[in-house]
Amino acid sequence: MKRIFRIVCALLTAMLLPGIPVCLTTAASPAVLYVSPNGNDTNDGTKASPLKTPYGAKERLKAIPDDGNTVRVLFHAGDYVLTEPLVFTAEDRNNVSFEAFGNGDVSFTGAVPVTGFAEGTLRGVRVFQKRLEPDDPKSFYSLFDENGLLPTPRYPESGYLTVKALCPGDDRWTEDETPWEFTRGQRSFYGESGALPGLSDPTAVQVRILHYWHDELAFLTAYDKESGKLTMSRGSSMLIREGDRFYLENVKEGLSEPGQWYLDRGENTLYYVPRDGETAKDLTLYAGVTEQLVTAEGIRGLSFRSIRFENTDWRLPVHEGEDWMAGYGMDFPQAGVDVTGVVSVRNAENVSLTNCEFLALGGTAVKFLEGVRHAAVENCVFREIAAAGVFAGGVNGTPGEAGVTGDVKIVNNLISGYGRKFFCAVGVHITFCDGAEVRNNEITDGYYTAVSVGWNWGYTHHLTNHVEVRDNLIYNIGQGWLSDMGGIYTLGIQPGTVLSGNVIHNVRADPGEQGYGGWGIYLDEGTSEIVVEKNLVYACGSNSFNIHYARDNVVRNNIFALSPDGVMSVGTKTKQEGLTARVYRNIILTDGGSPVYTNMEKVGHFKEHDNLFWDLTLGENVFFETGWGSGRLPLSTAKRRGFVHHETTKDPLFADAASFDFTLSPDSPAFGLGFEAWDYSGAGTVKGTTIGFDVPGGKTPYNADSVSTLSAPEGDPCPFCGKVHTGFFAKLTSFFHNLFYRLKTLFS
Repeated sequence: MKRIFRIVCALLTAMLLPGIPVCLTTAASPAVLYVSPNGNDTNDGTKASPLKTPYGAKERLKAIPDDGNTVRVLFHAGDYVLTEPLVFTAEDRNNVSFEAFGNGDVSFTGAVPVTGFAEGTLRGVRVFQKRLEPDDPKSFYSLFDENGLLPTPRYPESGYLTVKALCPGDDRWTEDETPWEFTRGQRSFYGESGALPGLSDPTAVQVRILHYWHDELAFLTAYDKESGKLTMSRGSSMLIREGDRFYLENVKEGLSEPGQWYLDRGENTLYYVPRDGETAKDLTLYAGVTEQLVTAEGIRGLSFRSIRFENTDWRLPVHEGEDWMAGYGMDFPQAGVDVTGVVSVRNAENVSLTNCEFLALGGTAVKFLEGVRHAAVENCVFREIAAAGVFAGGVNGTPGEAGVTGDVKIVNNLISGYGRKFFCAVGVHITFCDGAEVRNNEITDGYYTAVSVGWNWGYTHHLTNHVEVRDNLIYNIGQGWLSDMGGIYTLGIQPGTVLSGNVIHNVRADPGEQGYGGWGIYLDEGTSEIVVEKNLVYACGSNSFNIHYARDNVVRNNIFALSPDGVMSVGTKTKQEGLTARVYRNIILTDGGSPVYTNMEKVGHFKEHDNLFWDLTLGENVFFETGWGSGRLPLSTAKRRGFVHHETTKDPLFADAASFDFTLSPDSPAFGLGFEAWDYSGAGTVKGTTIGFDVPGGKTPYNADSVSTLSAPEGDPCPFCGKVHTGFFAKLTSFFHNLFYRLKTLFS
């Protein structure tokens, strides 16, 4: 009867209002489409007659009128191979949700199976090999098995080679005409003569150079074994220096370890070194055939829930735009920003990914580009990601302007293993953004900064504002590969930005002579108007907290502890404009006489008061530095010169700081300064939630995998007996060292 009633009403409407078209199907539009690996894209998409592919579902959605309600596309368990991206445009239906059906294990994969191997040998090594057929993928840079990405051979197998000499005659620019002080577009350099093997196909080899905050990656175009000269396929985007570390990837001559592979493009043959128990006839590997799985532009209301995105290929990134980098095929020399997004969105609204998994991807997992508003990544797992986990950034405009990105939430995710191909990539990267929330993420096992906010080096116009970086657990970052990084890194003027409740430890930069800067929280160039409060930062390779140059920041109620270069560096450049920061009600714990503050360049460039200082070994004997290597000042001198005010030097009464238990006793003297305790276990993913498909949230202790970055505790050795003293004798030793430093400065 209801259907008859609807038809009658529609006919009456048509007779009374003949100018209005009649749609008898609107009320009966399906709210759900079903997709199954066993379906067919000519089916009607019902549960009994499902579609087969995501492509088919996307096309079928166009026929469903957009009445403002969300259509759910439910995928039965299985692998859905995407040989090209699933592309959403303004022509597609808005308000669509792609979801796993029930508890099904649903994978969108960018790799196709490769079978038909035969057993053989290559340079005396047992291999499985396959000559690629016309239907096989021909050119790929990523190969996978059921457990993830497989490695190509590198040379040397471990460790590094070093740049022995440069080739200025091959540089694209001279020092006088360089477009930027850190580049000359170097296209070749010399390694140690005779240190490299003969290369049967140099053009297949990738060279990786580690320097500053960037890892240069290029293919070789030529190699001279006798001289050690290596020529690259493109100019370096940063200066290569003598002594820089480098190594080679995808070296056929190094193929030897189980699980390694090499594609000989000249022979059109794939080689694989088998693991124990594998047989050639049963072997199935998977070759990456696309860099992207989803792109979206001009869409409103698109979500993915409980979908796995996995196994995509990579290519060398090239900067987009009309500048010298793009013109010469270079990438931007910071943070891997030019790496392709596997899920890439621009000029779109209300886009979300929830309880998804991102595994073994050849680019940045999720990229929200210009014009993205109201976007979210929540409860997701990221593992073995070539570049960033999540990137969000549009134009540097004004709020409401076209191209501005904002209102982005990156909440309750596990990011474990990022920067796997592009080491300089960031775990969560916010550039120009009108408001964002980065909260309750666990970020670990990356080679560069975990969370980066802002994208303007200085005090000029900067859109980024009101970014909340709260309750994240960040550890085991850097791992000695690059320099100039932070667990959390900031740039530019950012009114309303807050860093709070984060636990950060074990951030380690390149330990070599040319390496520097493994900082816990790093306020880099022009960082202004942000609040840093209730963070626990310890055991970093350099300082727990570092300011480059900054203005009008607030640093309060934090615990900064046990970092070897000094706990807090309060500004190192002359570009300070006024007050870098107000620093008050913090607990600062040193050990063995490492400084409390370093780079106290002049009285008044930072303001501090009511902080608690303590040295784990030397107790109340704490020290300060006016600059790098300037010699240590005892507390009394720092106070007399006007650097320190209203301090307390008492044991803060941590449960066991030496073992990284920073639980405060209720009797801690810090509370007398107005310090407020908080629950460190709130950092990281949320207890009681599910991350990805089945990872329980909140299981990682805040001090998991903590490792000391301090040498054996030591103060200044006594000039008479060579021993390290405490108490009165420690003060006496410090007096003689500072007297020596002052005399040295006076007569130099």
